[in-house]
Amino acid sequence: MLRSLVGSEMCIRDREEQEEEEDTSINNSEVVGKYKKVATWCNETLQVIIDNCKAGKSVTELCVLGDATIQTKLASLYRGVEKGIAFPTCISVNNCIAHNSPVPGEETKPQLLADGDVVHIDLGIQVDGYPAVVAHTIIVGVESLPDSPVGNVINAAYTALQTAARKVRPGTNTYEVTDVIEKVAEHFKVNPVEGILGHMVKRYIVDSFRAIPCKRNADHMVHEYEITAAQVWTLDVAFSTGKGKLKEKDARASIYKLALENDYKPKLESACDLLKEVDKKFQTFPFSVRNCENKKARLGLSELIKHEVVSQFPVLYEKEGENVGHFKITILVTPKKIERVTGLVAQKPTKANEPFTGELLETSKLPYDLKKKK
Repeated sequence: MLRSLVGSEMCIRDREEQEEEEDTSINNSEVVGKYKKVATWCNETLQVIIDNCKAGKSVTELCVLGDATIQTKLASLYRGVEKGIAFPTCISVNNCIAHNSPVPGEETKPQLLADGDVVHIDLGIQVDGYPAVVAHTIIVGVESLPDSPVGNVINAAYTALQTAARKVRPGTNTYEVTDVIEKVAEHFKVNPVEGILGHMVKRYIVDSFRAIPCKRNADHMVHEYEITAAQVWTLDVAFSTGKGKLKEKDARASIYKLALENDYKPKLESACDLLKEVDKKFQTFPFSVRNCENKKARLGLSELIKHEVVSQFPVLYEKEGENVGHFKITILVTPKKIERVTGLVAQKPTKANEPFTGELLETSKLPYDLKKKK
């Protein structure tokens, strides 16, 4: 599904014709192998970033480190295959929740971590168009989560993720998974964040229209779908100590994505050059200005944004003083089991959770193994 200067429709048609001749689902063992390899790289890169999240560290340097680690891993395998970053490394701190991925040289004031900061890490990798993504929250300078509102909300989000993952199974509809997430939030007395969506993943598509909302929103309901075997999903959970309503501020966006249906032909040379680079290097996946070789990328982006050739991922914030826990994993729903291929263990809470009862207790006991016992 690559977009080119001669029009996206031709590229999409060519890609679809090619895929008709091969099985791009996880019924294909080679496809499963690619998902699992990029998932392993996601987890390893996440661990590298976590190990470097220390007081005094620069957010920009951590983002660069994450992307550089990904590129090193990509260079080790799959020669001659399209591969790259499926989502640029983002390091969002405290009430900044998502899409903070600074560009070196553009900051007026460096963002430096301090002990006690809540750090939200987000990244993704793809090989041959098959992507895996992961998000994780930590507190800098502590081994265990404190017995406090911030410790509670991080623990709640991680617990919800682990519980709801058991519901991502054949025969379940997407809003049933949402119901589990909301019930865990109620159990921990926190609020799900509005606008956070997990997505069904397909080749070259990291955020398809099939989605699992973190929270029901009457004004922005998405269509309900049944989860079936041989699908790949991301499960994305974010809880807040506040109202869970994210807003944009004055932070400059640095992550963008091509709009495949737009066939506008840029006029500026810088925009043409940037579009060629994006087509070749990033394809249909989100990209960061930081990783563009084109020195006039910002200038070219202005025209592409104006004519909706690309869309941006704005830096998002919860209310000042509130805290958020954010976790995301990639799940392979095979005929035999629910397999969580990305995600690391969260920092442990200081005290044990209040036990689940009723439906949550039943959900928490659902097996990941889908094979019927004889």
